[in-house]
Amino acid sequence: MRNVLQRYFLLATFLVSGIWLTGCQETGETLSDRKQRENEAEIQQYISAKNLQAIQLGTTGAYYVKTTTSPSSQSAQVGDEIRFYVVSSRLDGTILDSTDGIHPATYTYGTNPIRTGTLLYGSYLYNTITNGIFLGLTVANEGEKITMIVPSSLDAGRQGTLVLPQYSPIRYDLRVLSIRTEEEQIVDYINANKLTVSDTLGGGIRIVKIRANPDSALIKVGETASIQYTGKLLDGTVFDTNVPTAATIATTPSSATVGYDVTVGQTSVISGWTLALQKVRRGERFFLIIPSWQAYGSTGSGTKITPYKPLVFEMDVLRVN
Repeated sequence: MRNVLQRYFLLATFLVSGIWLTGCQETGETLSDRKQRENEAEIQQYISAKNLQAIQLGTTGAYYVKTTTSPSSQSAQVGDEIRFYVVSSRLDGTILDSTDGIHPATYTYGTNPIRTGTLLYGSYLYNTITNGIFLGLTVANEGEKITMIVPSSLDAGRQGTLVLPQYSPIRYDLRVLSIRTEEEQIVDYINANKLTVSDTLGGGIRIVKIRANPDSALIKVGETASIQYTGKLLDGTVFDTNVPTAATIATTPSSATVGYDVTVGQTSVISGWTLALQKVRRGERFFLIIPSWQAYGSTGSGTKITPYKPLVFEMDVLRVN
């Protein structure tokens, strides 16, 4: 389990500012100071009126109440995928946004919370995460329900609207459906797709042979393999492929045998490829499942491969020279 110091380090890293003033100074105070003071008074009045046993979250100005607890359940570590439902509302009970209760939102813990001021695809909660939601996920275990009461100063530069004025506190009601490490995500994927793993390599790499060719020699370092491949995330999102379409093959038949050439140990590819290609043969087709630390790690690549994402490649070794 993540200890308290580690959790608060993440808060300091991801919040817009780590210091939130709640003093009573009025003479010469700035607008933001005054609004924070007013938010604190409004939040305290709300907690008292609702008779909530709320806990203040460090010096953030936010408060939380665990309405369903599961203290022995898994808490999030950096890189874990959290699936959750959430409803955001004003303190007067007006609903602002919510997940649909069927399709959970997902967040990779420890990555930078992204905030947008507009709704996307009907609900920003499926596409972004506010600092207030992030705070809730730092203290929630798998299976727990938590109510967050968050001052406007944590809402990452929110622009005011008629529905939610700029300096209004906000309430988030979260239910954490699951917290899964990368290894657990990979095992879930293998089980859900009923795959039989042929080889498990160091670092958690799996090879699933679709078409084996045991009479051919293993590829060696220094040899060049010509490969057709399709790269996907575990949810099926394709991020790269060099496999020609049927239409392309129909107009250019030679494209069916064109691959990407990788000289093992020399061509600059992710480490998962280099390790796995030494365990397969010419003519073999296989799934290659790679944890992020053998791929793009904590930085990700492009817009589709976000940090800490396991990857799946369907690969076909056309030739070896």
